[in-house]
Amino acid sequence: MSAAAWLVLHDAWPMADGGWASLALRLTGVSLTVGLLGLAAFQNHWRARQLAIRAKQAELEALQARIRPHFLFNTLNTGAALVHQRPEAVEQLLLDLSDLFRAALAGPQQIPLEDELALARRYLEIEGLRFRDRLRVEWSLPRTIPDVTVPALTIQPLVENAIRHGVERLPRGGEVEITVSTAPGKVIVRISNPVPAPGDAGRQGHNVGLPAAQERVEALTAGRGSVVTQREGDRFVATVRLPTAGSPTPRE
Repeated sequence: MSAAAWLVLHDAWPMADGGWASLALRLTGVSLTVGLLGLAAFQNHWRARQLAIRAKQAELEALQARIRPHFLFNTLNTGAALVHQRPEAVEQLLLDLSDLFRAALAGPQQIPLEDELALARRYLEIEGLRFRDRLRVEWSLPRTIPDVTVPALTIQPLVENAIRHGVERLPRGGEVEITVSTAPGKVIVRISNPVPAPGDAGRQGHNVGLPAAQERVEALTAGRGSVVTQREGDRFVATVRLPTAGSPTPRE
């Protein structure tokens, strides 16, 4: 800019000898200073962003790898109780448990929704052996499961949440409903369960698995997916919205 000004105005704007050169040096110094400060700020921002991404990745890996000890212990106790009466059921139980642990230890990844629903079904089969008639499951699925990916172990924690804070706390148990539907640009998965009467002295809230599922969906869908929970009458509903291929990404 100073060079251009000198070329245009050096005759019309008299300046002492060396004045334009001094001005150019000062402007260059200011530009370099501002540029270096901007570069330092950008580097700090980039490092902070990378650290945040790494922290989120580590958090997701920790969430992905966890299977609650109480579930493992209950499953093994169930298998021990049935090993003589129903050995074939115990064999299937161990196979289902193996699939769940394999998915949990695989780390954050995207898998087809059909595979994720299969993991949830295996989990429900395991819990079905423990709760028997107290646990009833109603599946409402389309003839063809939508071709969409979902963060691994997103639906299963919500189903586990429905059992722990719904069916398990009710003397007569209850029904867990799992529904898959489609809408423009998204696939909707709803998990519904009965809730105890107000004032129940058992575990309060529906917070098991919900933060994990929310973080998985938001992190691995670039903010296009969501997990929303609400109470509808005497039932608690968790709604997962997953973007389909080609759906627009929201502007930041």
